[in-house]
Amino acid sequence: MFVNQSEVIKHIENKFGNRLSYVSSPYQNINLPYFKDMDTGIEFVYIPGGEYNMGFSEEEYLQIHRLSETPNISIEEIRPVRKVRLSPFLLSITPVLNSHILNYNNHFGKSVEIDGEDYNPFFCEYSLAESIAENLSSKIPNEEEWEYACRGGRHSLFCFGNSLPAESELEKWLSWDLSSLTELNHNDFGLYGLFFGEWCSNDFTFNLGLGSGTVSGSKAVRGGGALFFPWQDEEWVYCLSAFRMPSKDLLENKATFRLKMEI
Repeated sequence: MFVNQSEVIKHIENKFGNRLSYVSSPYQNINLPYFKDMDTGIEFVYIPGGEYNMGFSEEEYLQIHRLSETPNISIEEIRPVRKVRLSPFLLSITPVLNSHILNYNNHFGKSVEIDGEDYNPFFCEYSLAESIAENLSSKIPNEEEWEYACRGGRHSLFCFGNSLPAESELEKWLSWDLSSLTELNHNDFGLYGLFFGEWCSNDFTFNLGLGSGTVSGSKAVRGGGALFFPWQDEEWVYCLSAFRMPSKDLLENKATFRLKMEI
């Protein structure tokens, strides 16, 4: 995938001024520029615009039955497959971390509480996630954007392919310690930590059909396989790129989230 980095960098610098600083890629060899928010330390990667088929395809259906005869997923919730076209945007390369929240508190005079180590994902209710995003002139991605970014241009079951890698490799996808990204795995858009269960901005719909009804009081949540690792059963289904769930199924109604910046 070719991206004219110099044009993208110039456009971002013109739009955001000193708020975002371009940083050369220390983590991955991909032709996508990324930037650091100077107030919080949150790093963003440029997600190129494109078209993809959202949802669980027939090809994926065949592939998943090579892993399990009766996979624990609700097929009707991740269909029908529909074509989606998106413009480019910036997306944080990890979920918002506790360390980012500490910087956010210092910069904005807030007192948001964290739980866990500094480089663990930050979990909160949707209203707080939305408020933090708004204060940072960002948004929480919707499901169309999240799945597109997670797939990273692939049409496979997972962003890492159609099969489950060895546990040593899975640990690099599912690690809760996001302090040393060079030791972890990323998808083809340079995104890390995709499987903690992330808020999406849209309400959860019964299916992916346009005009589908919504589950009362539930936002859409994507990912989640890291919450159950090491897996005892088929919890790997939470790592499917097409996997989705209503927030009513969350423990304590908390999830983590990424920030999206429109460009």
